[in-house]
Amino acid sequence: MTDLLENISGTFFSPAASFRRMLEERTSVTIAAIIVLIACICSGVGSILTQSVFMSMFAEFPGFEPAAPGFEVVMLSPAASIILSVVSGFIGWVVIAGILHVVAKMLGGKGAFTEMLVLMGFAMLPNIFQAPVGLISILSGSLAGAFISIGLGGILAIWILILDVLAIREAHKFSTGRAIATLVLPFVVLIVLVFIVVIAIFLMLGI
Repeated sequence: MTDLLENISGTFFSPAASFRRMLEERTSVTIAAIIVLIACICSGVGSILTQSVFMSMFAEFPGFEPAAPGFEVVMLSPAASIILSVVSGFIGWVVIAGILHVVAKMLGGKGAFTEMLVLMGFAMLPNIFQAPVGLISILSGSLAGAFISIGLGGILAIWILILDVLAIREAHKFSTGRAIATLVLPFVVLIVLVFIVVIAIFLMLGI
């Protein structure tokens, strides 16, 4: 339990050193999965609260109606939000870690997939603040809460990206530049593929 708390606090305050220690101590994937579960649940709770804030804000505009029958009920369903957050979080954790691991190997990385899973799992830790952010947003009122949610959510996203870069770097034992390239390259490839598909569709339709 002490080691787990040290890894959690280390991820927040000295992530690079903490990640190196996890690799040396061979922190298990199971421990990382527990971290992912906690982060996903907190993210789900945050989603419930922020959804409520945005729905309240939109409801203040005359003529606003949900996009479809039952839309508001689905958006505010606690069970649906948390289950979706947990399922998508675990799938995203494994799939994204796998893709980045392959890219890192192509760029000369030396790490193992399990090491990537562990460090990428701990890199998701800032998501535990999604719940407090949602609570602050809902207590701040609809309009102010929406801006707070967007602002603090953006900060958490940037924080997670920084931890992702450090996780890739430490897991594969190469430079920060290569770690950033590992993170960015899949998105560049995806954007290029989407662009090609869109152009192909336009050509096929003769637009």
